[in-house]
Amino acid sequence: MNEIVVGVDLSPSAHAAMMWAAEQARATGKTLRAIHAVDLSPTFNMALGMGNVSVPMADSEMNNAYCKAVAAVYDSVRPESGWQLKFLIGEAGPVLVAESVGAALLVVGTKEHVGIGRLISGSVSHYCISHAECPVVAVPARPGREADQDHDLIPADTPAPS
Repeated sequence: MNEIVVGVDLSPSAHAAMMWAAEQARATGKTLRAIHAVDLSPTFNMALGMGNVSVPMADSEMNNAYCKAVAAVYDSVRPESGWQLKFLIGEAGPVLVAESVGAALLVVGTKEHVGIGRLISGSVSHYCISHAECPVVAVPARPGREADQDHDLIPADTPAPS
């Protein structure tokens, strides 16, 4: 229970969650583990027999530019010794819940998906709040950075994970 787990991607709310989690970790002396989950297609997951199981992702399996963009969000909080960033394969909600078992706190961004995007991909924050075994903090995007989009903010020249 000496760890804070935070979900990280390229959305404004995930960046705000990362900042909030880093401040909380520093204030409480806890370590921080940032998790970026990459959801492969359900067909591929089922073919591998993975379902909702998280699997560590090798650097060679992700697009290098995308990986660097996610790492830049993590690096923006000036990580302390003992903190880590992990890339995992799986649906974000179940991966974050599984990774937070035994943690003091799970921190996620919220309010990125609206309208049809929420129906299609669901709400990671809602899933985490409903299923996590530890306290969950859902952090909205900072004012002025609210996206109200159906997708993450990814620079146009940054290819998605392959």
